[in-house]
Amino acid sequence: MKFVPRRDLWLSIVIWASAILLLASGVTPLFVTGAGIIGGSIIFLVSFALSFLLLWVWYKIYYVLDDSGLFIRNAPFSRKIPYENIVNVKPVKSWLSSAATSSRRLEVYYGNYDSIHISPLEEERFLNELLRRCPQLKSLY
Repeated sequence: MKFVPRRDLWLSIVIWASAILLLASGVTPLFVTGAGIIGGSIIFLVSFALSFLLLWVWYKIYYVLDDSGLFIRNAPFSRKIPYENIVNVKPVKSWLSSAATSSRRLEVYYGNYDSIHISPLEEERFLNELLRRCPQLKSLY
């Protein structure tokens, strides 16, 4: 089952504003007199690449509960957590950088000391499905 993330409006605005500012700062040296074409081009390419990466990471996030575990996709990054490694899941409010696009998140504890934040839009459905697939989780929180 595939789950899309919840996205906070304020965070969407911050991400888009950052991408636009990066692009603007990359284009500006191309039009400034005295700036070299090579230096301006390098700044433009780096700014464009960073803007692209920022938006790619923002929009290419999803979570999949498949036969063997929880798969978390975050643009070029991905992580697979086998169901038998999941120890606990609890709701948290956090602004830490993670695979979550909302401050309202679920913290998934797995292994001995590892955890990751995710923010599925359909949180209740996600939790019910996770409980069904993780028999070792008697309850959440």
